Amino acid sequence: MLGFKGNSNAREKVNYYSYMNSNEWKNKSRKFRRKTGDRCQIFPWLKAESSHHTNYNNLGSEQWNVDCIVISHSAHKLIHGWLAGFRRDVGVSKQNENPKNKYPNSLQKTIHWYARIVGVVLYLIKFI
Repeated sequence: MLGFKGNSNAREKVNYYSYMNSNEWKNKSRKFRRKTGDRCQIFPWLKAESSHHTNYNNLGSEQWNVDCIVISHSAHKLIHGWLAGFRRDVGVSKQNENPKNKYPNSLQKTIHWYARIVGVVLYLIKFI
């Protein structure tokens, strides 16, 4: 899977697998988790375990709450399992095998928007 880094005409291609294992991504993911106080944006009573891409349009130049949300393992299983139409957690490539169920499908888009709202609330709570 390839994404594009930056917004210029000469955008650099980013290899998903290399990028996800890079220090750049790990540091960015930690920064995103701090924005919510390490709380899951779907189940805020749970600790956030990872940053989750809601889309891959800006791979390498992601923004929190636009391209990524922070979620728990349980939320990740929900998004890539039940909401993907499977009984178990599957990858995006497996979900995309069905042209009528490409990632993100309408249920996944809905939970992503819900998570963005929760993320803003969690971010604001840090200042109260």
